Amino acid sequence: MIAPKIYFQGEPGAFSEAAVLNHWPAAEPVGLPSFAAVFKRLVEDPEVVGLLPIENAYAGTVHDVFDLLIAHPELSVWAEVVQSVNLALLAVPGMAMSEVRRVRSHPQALMQSRGYWQSRGWQMEVGSDTAGSARELIQHRWPGVAAIAGPHVAEEYGLVILENGIQDHPDNRTRFWMISGRRPSRLAVGLTATRAKTSIVFDTANTPGSLVRALLPFSAAEINLTKIESRPRPHHPFAFRFWIDCEGELDSPDVISRVIPQIRTTTEWHRILGRYPLLQRRV
Repeated sequence: MIAPKIYFQGEPGAFSEAAVLNHWPAAEPVGLPSFAAVFKRLVEDPEVVGLLPIENAYAGTVHDVFDLLIAHPELSVWAEVVQSVNLALLAVPGMAMSEVRRVRSHPQALMQSRGYWQSRGWQMEVGSDTAGSARELIQHRWPGVAAIAGPHVAEEYGLVILENGIQDHPDNRTRFWMISGRRPSRLAVGLTATRAKTSIVFDTANTPGSLVRALLPFSAAEINLTKIESRPRPHHPFAFRFWIDCEGELDSPDVISRVIPQIRTTTEWHRILGRYPLLQRRV
């Protein structure tokens, strides 16, 4: 049987690749240089599947992924997995901690370890991703520069670990969305669904009470909202678009299905990003 390909942003050793292999060990992870490149591949072939980070527990939303998903209505969210994120300070062999002056990594990893490197007076450099920053470090051997990435990356690129567990929060983790133009056929192989979510994005009129009116049906139906976030609304300066996640809705219709028609009457535009399971490996 041919291993299914799952596209991610980054290089070998990236946390996105780890999320693929931890949840779908039989899959073939395929890294691309940018989120935009992954979305381009997904749009070109509706059978293609991507796994992309959407939110870190402490650094917040990965807005580039969210905005790209909104820009491509032909794509949907089909599943969510959560990946623990352990960060380490990596250096070229022979470099001492006292020599570090700058740290290089993906913006999310830099945010997730800001308390560590900022308290030491180090400067930051933004790289394309965690594993890519490690590869560039061994390639260029910049004086005074260390990389922040997963500890498993050290062996991958011949680096040494100066310190492990440098993330600001020990329970650091990231949500990943499986995105595709069609429902993946082998989505839940070897996995179990812990619960279900529905993600919805909508625009409201810029008038008093419009957001409250959009949310009241969820309250009346006793639907738990696990997330609500505003984003700038395209072509409407200083107006906002809202994204909500709510618990419920998977294979069988439930109360959320009865609320959806009310959204049409309380918003100017809406889109259901996905009704999907939260998956985890079977123990």
